Amino acid sequence: MELNNRQKKILEVINSSGTVKVAELSRTLYFSEMTIRRDLQMMEKEGLLKRVHGGAMMNESEFQYPIWYRMEINKEQKKALALQAAKYLHDGQVIFLNSSSTLAYLLPYLQQYKHLQVITNSVHLLFQLSKMHIPCFLTGGRYNEIEGSLSGRQAETFLRSINPDIAFLSCEGLSSDGTVTDGNADIAEIDKIAVERAKTAVLLMDRSKMNTLYTYTVCHTDRLTEVILL
Repeated sequence: MELNNRQKKILEVINSSGTVKVAELSRTLYFSEMTIRRDLQMMEKEGLLKRVHGGAMMNESEFQYPIWYRMEINKEQKKALALQAAKYLHDGQVIFLNSSSTLAYLLPYLQQYKHLQVITNSVHLLFQLSKMHIPCFLTGGRYNEIEGSLSGRQAETFLRSINPDIAFLSCEGLSSDGTVTDGNADIAEIDKIAVERAKTAVLLMDRSKMNTLYTYTVCHTDRLTEVILL
C-alpha cells in the first residue's frame, strides 16, 4: 500500500521515539484525533505498528514490518550489501534466497548470468523474478502475510530434498560469539536447512544487528562462507 505524507510522518515519529500519543500527533500534525485514530487502525492492520491505549508503539523488530515497507528501510545500505554479494554469482547456479528484503536488491544482478535456477520461500521475490524471466521454484508451505513468505513442514521437506550451489540470507541477529539467530521459529528453521544443504552460504547483514541474540538459532558463522557487514 502507499502511505500518505501524514502516515509517513506518524511512522517517523514512532520509529524515533518508540511510542506516541494520539493527542500529541493531533497537535503536531494538525489533524483531528479521529483522523489519527483511523490512520493508526489502518497502519496496525498493515503491520506497521502496534496500537496501545491512547496511542501506538513501534514493532519490536524491523522484521515484523511487512515486506513492502522493509524494502524502503535502509535502502542504500541494502543495495551496497547486494553489490558485494553479487561477486558470488556465475552461470548455471542453483541459488536459494530467503525472505529477507535485502535480497530483493540482489535480483537485478541475476540478469547478467545464464541458466540460473532460484529456489525461495519468498512470494515477494517470486513476483520480481517472474518479471525477469528467471526460473524459480517456491518451497510451498504456510503463507505469512507480513513476511510475504512460506514456511512450515512442507517448505522444510522441500528444502531438505535439494542441494543449492549457494544460499543467500539475512537474519535478525548476530551475537558476539558468532551465532546467527532469528525471532521467528519457522523462518529460522528454513534458513537453517538452507545453510545446511548449500555448498556456499553467504549472510548479508547491517551492523546494527550485531551483538544481538534472538530466540532461535540458524547457524554459527563457522558454517558460512562469508558474512557481509555494512
